[in-house]
Parts: sequence; structure tokens; C-alpha cells
Amino acid sequence: MSKLQVIELATYYLIAVNFLTFVAFGYDKMQAERGGWRVAEATLVFFVIIGGIVGALAGRALFRHKIRKSSFTAKLGGGVLLNLCIVGGLVALASGRSPEEQARLDAQMDSVYYSGCNAVRRAGKAPLYYGEPGYRSDMDGDGDGIACEPRF
Repeated sequence: MSKLQVIELATYYLIAVNFLTFVAFGYDKMQAERGGWRVAEATLVFFVIIGGIVGALAGRALFRHKIRKSSFTAKLGGGVLLNLCIVGGLVALASGRSPEEQARLDAQMDSVYYSGCNAVRRAGKAPLYYGEPGYRSDMDGDGDGIACEPRF
């Protein structure tokens, strides 16, 4: 899976989880006004932990829900911090390579040299992905790990 595909998938995930978080806050507010079954605070905080920060803030503001409850605000803040720690850890894991692995990748990329993207295209190797023989960051204009991309 390419870096661009991972970013696209993460974007769709964040849209979905934030939408669900927003709906959960709206539903809980509606149930609070009607006196019906409520969404547990732990569930609302869980949505924040798994990425629904924006949906929670929008839901709280739009529905004016749980804005005066300081204990919930503290729990929500803890959920935000936990989410940021999880995301930071995942980014570190995804981007971290051992020195040996990085040396192997560098050697593989340096094993073939193309003077530029026209040479890559003539060789029928375009596009080049990070880690493939011949890839160089100076041929990757947008820095997404894909060099010599087709132009439309």
C-alpha cells in the first residue's frame, strides 16, 4: 500500500469517526431532553480517543451539550491527549526504520541511476516508488514518495 493510499484511507476513517461522534453527541442531547436512554460518557470519550476530536467539539458547540460539566470536559481533554499519544506512536512506528533497513533501502535505490524522469519513462519504469531502484527524492516533486508521476 502506497503512502498516498494510506493517507486517503486515514482521511476516510477520520471523516467517518468524526461524523459518528457528532451524531452521538446530537443523539445524546436529544435523549437528554426527552428523558430517554443516554449515550454513556465513556462511549463519547471513546469516540474522541479513536479520532473523533473534531466531531466532539462540533457536537458540543452546536448542540450546547455537556459544555458546563467540568468533569466531562476533563475526561474529554484526557481523551484528546490519549488520542494524540496514540497517533504520535503510530507515526513513529510507521516512519521509523532501523539503520540496517535504511542502509538496505539506500543501496537498493542507488543500484540504478536515471538522469531524470524522461530516462525513467523511456526505460518503462515510471512511476518510481520510494525504495525502488533508481528512486531519488529530487525526482519526487511533491514529496509523496512517488517519483516521475504521470502528468494530467
